[in-house]
Amino acid sequence: MLQNESTQASKNKNISTEQTPSGLKGLSDTQLQLRIRELAKAEQSLTLQVLLHLKEISDRKLHAKLGYASLWEYTVKELGYCEASASSRLAAMRLMVSVPEARTQIESGKLTLSQAARIQQFIRKENQVSSEPITKSETKAIIQASLGSSIRETQRMLEAKAQERRPSLIAEKQNQPTISFQADEETLQMLERLRELRGNLGALELFKLSLRTTLDKLDPLRKKQKVISSKPDLSLFAQKPKDDCLAVDRNLCPMPSKPSRFIPQWIRIEVAKRSKGQCEYHSPLNGKRCESRYRVQYDHIAPIARGGVGTLENIQHLCGLHNRTKGVQMEAAYFGAALTAVSEERRS
Repeated sequence: MLQNESTQASKNKNISTEQTPSGLKGLSDTQLQLRIRELAKAEQSLTLQVLLHLKEISDRKLHAKLGYASLWEYTVKELGYCEASASSRLAAMRLMVSVPEARTQIESGKLTLSQAARIQQFIRKENQVSSEPITKSETKAIIQASLGSSIRETQRMLEAKAQERRPSLIAEKQNQPTISFQADEETLQMLERLRELRGNLGALELFKLSLRTTLDKLDPLRKKQKVISSKPDLSLFAQKPKDDCLAVDRNLCPMPSKPSRFIPQWIRIEVAKRSKGQCEYHSPLNGKRCESRYRVQYDHIAPIARGGVGTLENIQHLCGLHNRTKGVQMEAAYFGAALTAVSEERRS
């Protein structure tokens, strides 16, 4: 395997010898045709290698260690791909992971990168909206039907497959009323912020959420009576301490007698001010801070199980990926890599 990769890299190096426009003009028609074929094969081989490297980076969570909240963000900002190219490569990579036969077809050139990406995007969408997820055998059949087809033919085949799987849902959507409006920059910014707070929702879900929240606040028929909680009294540390308490010594501030997962509201506000709604992870490899603002979570720097408490100094904002990564790393530190491997296997 290593010898084959070395041989291919040597060929690519020879092919990639830079040619000036004047040098290319000196080639005969036959030479030019042979060279472009070699370049096309080399590009195809390199694309497959990119997908395999992305899979390995994903398996190692290397993008998280480097301060990126997602593999897509790493592919765009670290590798320099445009957003569409990054999405297509990641989708093709995930198709290869779920169906190993896809790698063989991509390697042979029978299945293009664009086709693999469209198929994976179709599978993901169907699994989200349909009660019956697409099986591996169905995926293999879709890949087989796409071989030798153009991207348009593949797209038409996928649309027909979607209508075949959920015709009633498509017909229902076609009969639903449509609301459209022109959004200004302020509206777009608010929608984006709402998406960061509540998740990657579609326009309809965001619109419903906004209406529901407003009606719950304004409509007297929707307001609910407050339910008296049976939880213990947390009044001692639920409110922000006085300034003199903070100025002299934080240890003098009222704190719960026992470790609790409860985080006082004033601490949540102070953490949000400090982080500006952004993940506070800093990569030990390059010092880069994660830029994610997507559904950031409150995290105990020193976990409660290790004696951590809900103080301002011990609470930080982390995105979902870095929160999970931190948990895996701490398990390895306390219990060893073997137990962590078992834990990761259970999670998957």
